Amino acid sequence: MRALITRSFLLLLLSSSLLLSACGFHLRGQIDVPESLQRIHVKGTDVELVYDLERSLKFSNVLVVDEGDNAAILDVSNTSYLKEVVGTSSTGIASNYKMTYTVNYVVVDNLGDTLQRESVNQSRTLSYDANNILLFEREETFLKEEMRKELVSFILRRMSKIQ
Repeated sequence: MRALITRSFLLLLLSSSLLLSACGFHLRGQIDVPESLQRIHVKGTDVELVYDLERSLKFSNVLVVDEGDNAAILDVSNTSYLKEVVGTSSTGIASNYKMTYTVNYVVVDNLGDTLQRESVNQSRTLSYDANNILLFEREETFLKEEMRKELVSFILRRMSKIQ
């Protein structure tokens, strides 16, 4: 009886793993990139963005290499982070800010052909309280990191669609 239960359990486990692999299941954050992008160099001026992109690509089993290694290039050199006043209090002091994180990126294959060129951005609104400046600074840092992570996810999802 025990052997029958063990076999049934193993059969159930095997069939469920086959079903998951057949439906295209993969871990959250992983992407499937085309063969031409399996070796890639990431370059850009925003060090944190480049680091997050490289880490996410490595997590997706993409080989991130140094420039000049006959690899595709993901160029995120054109980035900007802007913070503008969108609301003021009755005394004329800024009370709300709009933060916008924009990334213009280009994906080039190892032959020098441009595969993708896009501009993506994320925006958040941040309330300012003159009595709690430290909280404002922490919240701004948190929101900037959140926007950067969302931009990384968006860029990688778009790269997975390249033919």
